[in-house]
Amino acid sequence: MTREEFIRRVNGLPWADRACSFEAVDCWGLVVLYYRHVAGMELHQTPGYEAGHDFITCYEGDRFFWQPGARNEGNIAVFYRGAHPDHVGVVIDGNSCLHSRGEGEGVRIDPLPVLERAFTKTEFLQYGDI
Repeated sequence: MTREEFIRRVNGLPWADRACSFEAVDCWGLVVLYYRHVAGMELHQTPGYEAGHDFITCYEGDRFFWQPGARNEGNIAVFYRGAHPDHVGVVIDGNSCLHSRGEGEGVRIDPLPVLERAFTKTEFLQYGDI
């Protein structure tokens, strides 16, 4: 599936905690779907995530598989509140992010500078050796 097809299919999907389908997604579920359908890769996922363990514990378990990256298409943006990761999204070009943001909002595209102002820190990561 092309990036554009994926975006058309997911844009506007409702947010649901721990969801990862074309019916509803949370922020991490959207990243997993993007990599599965656009990049053709299955991401390593900590089993606790689907079991409802807290986001920070699961993030720390999966962070090992990611390395520092840039604002490049297909990398992820990790947004922090204080010292803790709080939200993730997929960079779809150097200035925009596809993300699923909480109940009532769902999947949308926002400019990265807007999201960066809403959080205390942003880091960009790429998966494995891509």
